[in-house]
Amino acid sequence: MKFGLSINTARESALRAGEALTQWFKERGIAYIVEKDAAKILGEIERCKIETLSENCDVIISLGGDGTLLRVARYANATPILGVNFGRLGFLAEFSIEELYPVIERVLKNNFKTETRTRLEACVKVGKKEHKITALNDVIAERGGFPRLPVISLKIDGHLVSHYKADGLIISTSTGSTAYSMSAGGPIIVPKSKVFVITPICPHVLTTRPIVVSDDKELEISIESMDERFMLNCDGSQQIELTAKDRVRVYKSEKPVYIIENEKRNYYDVLRTKFLWGKDYEK
Repeated sequence: MKFGLSINTARESALRAGEALTQWFKERGIAYIVEKDAAKILGEIERCKIETLSENCDVIISLGGDGTLLRVARYANATPILGVNFGRLGFLAEFSIEELYPVIERVLKNNFKTETRTRLEACVKVGKKEHKITALNDVIAERGGFPRLPVISLKIDGHLVSHYKADGLIISTSTGSTAYSMSAGGPIIVPKSKVFVITPICPHVLTTRPIVVSDDKELEISIESMDERFMLNCDGSQQIELTAKDRVRVYKSEKPVYIIENEKRNYYDVLRTKFLWGKDYEK
C-alpha cells in the first residue's frame, strides 16, 4: 500500500507532523509520495502535483484542517482520504495527531471503514466554453465585490421556486450544512442524508427561509437583472465571474468522496464538542 501526503504548508504544526510521518514511513519501508509544495519544504524526492496525487497512491493523508481536506477532495476521485485536523473545527478532518499512527496501522491491515459523501457539480457555459466544477461543501452564487444587490432566480427541475433579492444563494450538501449555510441561518443536516440545502444570504424579504430538497433534483441559478454580474464560488476555492446571460445548473455529482471514518466518535459527539452544546450544564 502506498500513501499520499497533502500538507497545509501554512501550518507549522502540520509540517512538523508531516516530517515525522515521512520518517516513520522510511523506518518501516512503507511507500509514500508527497504533494509537490510540501515536498520542496521537507526535501522529499518522491513528489507530484495535487492534481495527480490520487493516481499515485492508495490512500491520501490530509494534514491540515477542513480546508485542506476540501482541496484534496477536489482531486481525490475514488481514493480514500484520511483527514488529520490541525485547524479549528475539524468536521471533515476526523482524526487528531494522537490518533494518526494507530489508524495508519489499521489501514495497512485493511481494517477501516469509509463514509461516502455526496458532491455537487456545477455546470455553466461562459461564451462557447462549458465549465464543470465539483464541490463537497457548497456552490454559492454571490455578488462578491459588486455594489448592487442582485436578484437571483432559482428553478428546481425546471419549476420556478423564487426570485431572491439577496447578497447570494448557497446550495450545500449535507456535509456542507455546517459551513457557510449554517452561518447564513441554514439547518444542520446529518452527513449522508440525501438532500441539498438552499440558503439565501441576507435576503431583503424577512419571510424568505432556507429550504431542503432531495439530492436527485437539478437546480438552475441565474441573475435576473441584465446589467448585473456575480461570482460563482465552489468550496471557497474555485471562482468564476458570471453575467446575467449565464445559467448555472447544479446537481449531484456521479463521483462521491470517500472519507476514512473515526469509529471512536459519532456525529453528535462532534456537534456537542465543536459547538459547546450543553456546556453550561456540565460540571
